[in-house]
Amino acid sequence: MPEVDACIDLIQHTNYSIPTLQYGERVLIQREDSGYRGVGADAYVFTEKDYVDGYEPETYTLPDADFNATLSNEQVQRLNKINELLRRFVNGLSVSDKQIKSVLDAEQYSEYSNALTSQQHLSEITYGDGEPSTLRPYKTWVKQGDFEYNKYDRMSSSRSSGRAKYKSETIDRVYNKSDGFYERALECLEELWGISTGYEQHQLQKWMDRDIDFDAGMERKIGIGPVLIPRVRGSRSSNALDSGLPKLSKRLKRKECQLLALRDAAWKLAFKPDDEAEVSPEDTLKLRERIAKMRIQRNINTERD
Repeated sequence: MPEVDACIDLIQHTNYSIPTLQYGERVLIQREDSGYRGVGADAYVFTEKDYVDGYEPETYTLPDADFNATLSNEQVQRLNKINELLRRFVNGLSVSDKQIKSVLDAEQYSEYSNALTSQQHLSEITYGDGEPSTLRPYKTWVKQGDFEYNKYDRMSSSRSSGRAKYKSETIDRVYNKSDGFYERALECLEELWGISTGYEQHQLQKWMDRDIDFDAGMERKIGIGPVLIPRVRGSRSSNALDSGLPKLSKRLKRKECQLLALRDAAWKLAFKPDDEAEVSPEDTLKLRERIAKMRIQRNINTERD
């Protein structure tokens, strides 16, 4: 069970945690003495503990519960099959829905199927419906602004280094073109904000990399240009202040649901409910011996095949 719990924990972190990304990079924990020194082979290599969103695996122990020693042979066989599937997951192998269905009862498989299509984590609820379609025109304007600004940046750099001879008027024209696109983008976003209800603004804000403060007057922190223009989450721009999004992979979601369904089914078979009387050590030993004998017999049959 501890290995299964650890596997579930890692999948949930990978799929639902929101990475903290600023300027296209993961954010490091601020330390008074960073210790990030060295060059070449002696250079410091960052680990998970160095990042503010670093993964810290939980420590899991064996469950404090009594074995159910009253299982029938059929239930023991089913439990053994469930354990084999759980072992496949722990070893990094995949399991098909057909295999899942073969070891779950009708109610358990129905719950598993429903879990696949339901939102069960906060990040799924927040971002599961995908990026609001109303932001697409805004993103298009920003993308065009970035294209022209990057073009301007390359031209300026080439001229400064002497690799190309661009006229100042040509460079200025490209720069002004990028500013025009950024200005249209901001107008588009302000118009969208103006026609949205308070709730809709709240939903849109979740997808932005910074606070949208059109009513801040002179204190407004958003504006025209590659640095001041707000970015939609998921942006790969180095100017995005916070571009992190959960992975929300359907493959990982299925794997999580499979593991949870198998773990729950195994628990209900292998352990007694808390309100039942304790099983004697002799009965527990008998159950373990029965499971061990079945495994030995299965291995013999496999070798024969």
